[in-house]
Amino acid sequence: MKFINLLKQQNDYLLQFAKISTQEYRRLRAGDKSHIQQFYHRRQLILSAIENIEKHLKKNQPSVIPNKDKATISQLLKKKREVTKSILQKDMLIHAFLNGSQNSMIKDKTA
Repeated sequence: MKFINLLKQQNDYLLQFAKISTQEYRRLRAGDKSHIQQFYHRRQLILSAIENIEKHLKKNQPSVIPNKDKATISQLLKKKREVTKSILQKDMLIHAFLNGSQNSMIKDKTA
């Protein structure tokens, strides 16, 4: 079923997104900010791919889901929610870390 394949692709991209977010957060915690532009660029590419898949999902959404596919679709949607939640949590940590670093730099300059 094409819809299931699209959901799988979407989850693969979300997992890639989660992976690069985790890698970037580790770098930032280690004091390495040299990859931040590359991180945002890769992130944007992944988001564009996910957006494209979303469009295809809407076009290919079945009006009736066969019983044999319901469990698979449910599992894929659950995975999507879990990974998305993880991404949002990591994003909040990254932004908090960057804002904290920025605030520290401002304090250092004004001191």
